[in-house]
Amino acid sequence: MNPRRSLAVAALVPWLLSGCATADIAESVQARLTKAEAEMSLCKQNIGLASAPTPATTALYDSATGPVAQDASQVKIKTLCGRELRELLDAQRVLNELRRRGTGTGG
Repeated sequence: MNPRRSLAVAALVPWLLSGCATADIAESVQARLTKAEAEMSLCKQNIGLASAPTPATTALYDSATGPVAQDASQVKIKTLCGRELRELLDAQRVLNELRRRGTGTGG
């Protein structure tokens, strides 16, 4: 290989690998979200609230506005499925962040 070709190859390899890394990250984020959704669904089924909507926040009280408006099923989900809810909301946040940065998951 001549020096010019070596330089071109050396410049292209990181660029090509960065595309693979982005795809791997997107796939792992999507897998994390899928797992979190399944765990949340299972937890809601176990407490008898499978048809209740999943809360969009873990907060029960906001110091600025007072109690967060919610019904009894939302409070029950937030307290009894707290770990699953936090994981789901965090996975959704990471996926939205990836999409906002332009490294979306293609779906």
